[in-house]
Amino acid sequence: MINKNYQNDSMDNLDTRLISLLRHDGRRSVSDLATDLKVSRATVRSRLEKLIETGEILGFTAVLRDDWRDLPIRAVTLVHVDGRNTDPVSKALAAMTEVRAIHSTNGKWDLVLEIATRDLEAFDNALHRIRLIQGIAGTETNILLSTRKGPAISADHFKDALG
Repeated sequence: MINKNYQNDSMDNLDTRLISLLRHDGRRSVSDLATDLKVSRATVRSRLEKLIETGEILGFTAVLRDDWRDLPIRAVTLVHVDGRNTDPVSKALAAMTEVRAIHSTNGKWDLVLEIATRDLEAFDNALHRIRLIQGIAGTETNILLSTRKGPAISADHFKDALG
């Protein structure tokens, strides 16, 4: 959770560069980061602690090869919720393993879903179950064809390993 007292504008150029390096490779050592940023290891360590403490960095994660291999069908679904049903709809969606993330939004759509399945049949089944959830007034789904820039590493980097 982000600390409400923290103002994002207090991040300086060094913080931004540090985050950029971590986005490209979150496993980089403090020593390597310090070398690239041309600062001491202690500076990198203290900046990392500050970014974590203030909630600017929420955590570190691994992108698993199985996520790409076993769930290659990925999509974004926009959901229009009827009336004040966002909470029960969100709970029902959160119980679906195919729904990887749920985002609230503004405008015509109320929720944005990230969906991942093993094949088109499972994808079709998931969409069918989503549309049956009481309180959902409408959906629009777009299958993701490729990832050109992702939060970590794209599936293209796994092509050799996947065969």
